[in-house]
Amino acid sequence: MKQMLIFFTLFMVSFFGYSQGNWTWTKLSNLPITTSNNAVVECISGEGKYVYSFGGISGALTQSDIHQRVFKYDVSQDSWAEKSAIPDTLGKIASGASCVKDKIYLMGGYHVATNGVETSSNKVHIYNTTTDLFEAEGNPIPTPIDDHVQAVWRDSLIFLITGWSNSGNVPDVQIYNPELNSWMMGTPTPNFSFYTSFGASGYILGDTIFYFGGAKDFPTFEATNVLRKGVIDKNDPTQIDWSVINSGNGETLYRAACSGHDKTVFWVGGSMEAYNFDALEYYNNKPVKPNKRIYEIDLQQKSQSNIYSVQTQGMDLRGIAKLGGGNWMIAGGIDSLQHATKDTYLLHNPRLSNIGNANIPPLFKVNGNGDYFEVVTENVGEISVYDTQGRILYNAKKQLADLKIHKSNLQKGILIFAYDDKVNLPIIIKKIHP
Repeated sequence: MKQMLIFFTLFMVSFFGYSQGNWTWTKLSNLPITTSNNAVVECISGEGKYVYSFGGISGALTQSDIHQRVFKYDVSQDSWAEKSAIPDTLGKIASGASCVKDKIYLMGGYHVATNGVETSSNKVHIYNTTTDLFEAEGNPIPTPIDDHVQAVWRDSLIFLITGWSNSGNVPDVQIYNPELNSWMMGTPTPNFSFYTSFGASGYILGDTIFYFGGAKDFPTFEATNVLRKGVIDKNDPTQIDWSVINSGNGETLYRAACSGHDKTVFWVGGSMEAYNFDALEYYNNKPVKPNKRIYEIDLQQKSQSNIYSVQTQGMDLRGIAKLGGGNWMIAGGIDSLQHATKDTYLLHNPRLSNIGNANIPPLFKVNGNGDYFEVVTENVGEISVYDTQGRILYNAKKQLADLKIHKSNLQKGILIFAYDDKVNLPIIIKKIHP
């Protein structure tokens, strides 16, 4: 009976529902090496969807484990490949990466010398995603910076907000224009610990910057739970109106990944304590563990939520890849045993997508290539194949990677491919005439 009901819905007039689905975590192919504090970013173009990991620290989390290696993840193939290393004198951690118009801008970070001296970087490495090669460096960052908040405004300007510069936190807001390869100085944050921090993370929604957490300056290096916002003047983006939304937002947060969609900003993972690159808390040298939390702020509902789960993995995150359709990806980090990890996860939340308000179905293509059918979708979901009598011939889970079905597994004649992403009703279909 259920099978007949599903088949009947394939021919109904489409209408789209809105689900309140929870966050789901799916394990993807591992990074080639263990790595943490690596700058992670997506780049989406006509060529496809890719995620990049730049630098970081691997192995035993010692100074000698800081590296310059670069990895590229192909979403359609669920596979990683190593690319040319970061063209710098030493490996570095705590950098930020942003993609603007097919180029990635890897900014700041810090080096650790063999004698333990830490030096903030002023470099702008420009990575061409078409050639997979680094180009000539951009103009240096006016104030060397690391562990800063880095976010893109209107796919045009890259904002570097507060962070650590060699000897302390700074209130600087440094704005890079990739098109002109030039810097502007924005309105600085107020110069006290409610605003200045290292290890905070944030995101720009529309014309408003939100950033949360991070650690205070010397001598305490305490993690904070302060949520700040900066309203950008759309006519003059150097002018920013700074304010504190809340100075007691539950648990403190340090080195979490941050992203957002529409009216929601969220933070994934991180820790409640500030720590050095070895995952040991400052001053007392106690091991620090991930907080296993996703913290969401819904600006439309004026609400916030803490979602705790053993599935929530990792701390020491320096970026999260936004892939569309309610999908994000994290790669690397430090686990609860204070180990750098190879783990790569897909995070999916249909609430944080445009599907609920869409007038057209999500991307769903079936290509007949040689001996295989290749199923391409924007979202995760389930693929079923039926014959014209409603008999199911094939069923499989569909992750972000394209799904290949060998034609020998299916009969000849008209086939009906059904895609259920648990958001749209009824199920979306395609008829194939082999």
